[in-house]
Order: sequence, then structure tokens, then C-alpha cells
Amino acid sequence: MFCGQLRELERGVDILVTTPGCLVDLLERATVSLQMIRYLALDEANRMLDMGFEPQIRKIVEQMDMPLPGVRPTMLFSATFPKEIQLLEGLVQALI
Repeated sequence: MFCGQLRELERGVDILVTTPGCLVDLLERATVSLQMIRYLALDEANRMLDMGFEPQIRKIVEQMDMPLPGVRPTMLFSATFPKEIQLLEGLVQALI
């Protein structure tokens, strides 16, 4: 991320668009927090899984400072619905 973008994050943003790997990095460095998140949207989840992002997605949904299950909706978007997406969708459903 660019310095200007990091400064904006520190002030707080309404919408953050990033890759799972970058988000995990930002969370681990305490640059952003998900405590106040109202919605989580995972777009092109099938492509993220194909590219090997499942560990990062799981870490974000399971372990990071997300609000308690049931407090925020999680949306999972995919052009296709292969078995891997169904398994991830099951994980997300179990956590909400």
C-alpha cells in the first residue's frame, strides 16, 4: 500500500477493498481493525481459492478481531460453486 493509503486507513474508512493476504498483513501489523466491521464480502471466492488464499480467508473469518458471529453478515460471491466454495461457505455459515 502507498503511504497515503495507510494514513487514510489510520483515520478510518467506510469501505476497504484489498486482497486476503494484504488484509491479514494489515491486521497483524495493527494497521487496521475489523472490530467495527458491519459487512464482510468475499468476491470471486473461487478464484481466491484457486490462487491459494484459503488459509488467509480462514484466518480472517475465524481468528482476527471480527465482531461476534451473528453481528455482521458475511457475503460470499463466486461465478461458480465448486466443492471448495461449498466447504468455505459451510465454514462461513458455521461462524455466523
